[in-house]
Amino acid sequence: MRRAAVRAAVHRYIRRLLETREFNDNTSLVQLGLEKADIEDLIFHLEDEFGLTAFTAEEDRILKTAKTAHDLSRFLLEIGRH
Repeated sequence: MRRAAVRAAVHRYIRRLLETREFNDNTSLVQLGLEKADIEDLIFHLEDEFGLTAFTAEEDRILKTAKTAHDLSRFLLEIGRH
């Protein structure tokens, strides 16, 4: 998995939720208006797009710790290495 492809997918899904508003990788997901349920859906869609499956504990961890789009990209790259 290439970092650029993961980043592009994360941005594409977030922009879809935000109705095309631009944002920075380090902008807080909460500041963007995303709630926990939005982030959870986002993670599931991204896992599906890349054919990844995370353990429930990993998904719970990212839901608690993901603060930015960069965090989501890093998570996907991490589980892609399994």
